[in-house]
Amino acid sequence: MFWTTSRFLLSLLFFCLLCPCLQAQRPGMGGTRSPGGIIDVQVRYADGRPAPRGIHVRLESAEGGAEADLETVQGGKCQFHQNTSGVFIVRIAEGDYKEASSRVELINSPRAYVTLDLIPLQKEPIPEISVPQADPADAVSVKDLAIPEPARMEFNKGEEALRAKNIDESLKHFQRAIKLYDDYPRAYRMLGDALVEKQQWPEAETALKKSIDLQPDLAPAYFDLGALRNQTKNYPGAEEALKKGLELTPDATIGKYELAKTYWGMGRWQDAAPLAADTVKTLPDLAAAHVLLGNIRLKLRDAPGALHEYQEYLRIEPQGALAAQVRDLVEKIQKALAH
Repeated sequence: MFWTTSRFLLSLLFFCLLCPCLQAQRPGMGGTRSPGGIIDVQVRYADGRPAPRGIHVRLESAEGGAEADLETVQGGKCQFHQNTSGVFIVRIAEGDYKEASSRVELINSPRAYVTLDLIPLQKEPIPEISVPQADPADAVSVKDLAIPEPARMEFNKGEEALRAKNIDESLKHFQRAIKLYDDYPRAYRMLGDALVEKQQWPEAETALKKSIDLQPDLAPAYFDLGALRNQTKNYPGAEEALKKGLELTPDATIGKYELAKTYWGMGRWQDAAPLAADTVKTLPDLAAAHVLLGNIRLKLRDAPGALHEYQEYLRIEPQGALAAQVRDLVEKIQKALAH
C-alpha cells in the first residue's frame, strides 16, 4: 500500500520543508523563457475592495496598438493569454472611471501580475458598491480627503514604481509621501510592502504597524503584516494579525491563504485544511496554494487528492521553482497508487 513506503514519506517531508520557499518566490523565478504567457489583472478600489464585474480592461502593445480587450469577472479579475513575449500596457478603458494603466513584461517570465486602482469620476456613491454608513470603507474615503495632493501624487508614483519592480524608486516616493503627510496609513502600508521586497523585515514590520495605528480598520495592512510574519516564522504573531484582518473582511481570500500557511507552519494542518481548500476554490490559478493543499492532503492520507493538487501546480507553473520536485512526487504517488 501507498502509506508503507517510508522513502516516499521522507521525500514528502523534505518537500514540505521547501514549500515556504516556493511561496516566497517572485513570479517567474527559476523558470526558463518561453514565448508568450499569462497576465493576471486585479482591479480594485482605493480601499482595497475588489472592483465589480464588467469593468473594461484593455491590453496594448508598448509600441502602440490594442492586443486584447476583456471585462472583469467576480472579484475584479481578468486574465490575458498572450501568444508572444514582449512589453505591454494594461489599461482601464471605462467611461465612468479615471484612466489607469500599468506597464508589464512577458520576457523573462511566462506570467505577470498587474493591479489597477479603480477611481470613479462621479462623486456620489455607485449603487452596486454602496455600503452601510458604519462600514470602515466610509472612513477611508473621509480620510482620503485630508491627504494633500502632493503627498497623493508621491504615493501614486510609489505604487507605479512598485508594480514595475523598481523597489528603490518606490521607497523614495512612499517616504516623500509620508514626509509631506505623516498621517498617511496607506503610504505606510505600501512602504512596508516595498521593504518586504527588500527583505528588510524589522523596518517593514514597523511601517505596517504604523499603518494599523493610524487606521485600525485597514484590513489589507493586517494581511500584509501576517504575511511578513509568516516569512520570518513568527507564526503566533501572524495568526494574531491575520485573524484581526479577517474579522474586518471575513471573505478576504488572501487572509485565509496566509492563515492556512500560518497553521501549516505551526503544525496545525487540520486547521489549515479548510482555509487552503477555500483558497484554491476562489483563486484556482494561485499555484502555491495547490502545493500547500497537496501537502495537507498527504497529511490526511488522501493520496489521490494530493496528486490532483500537485498536478494543478504543474499545469499553472510548469517551469516553477519547485516543478522538478513536484514532478518527482507526482511520479512516486502515481506508482504507489498503481500497486
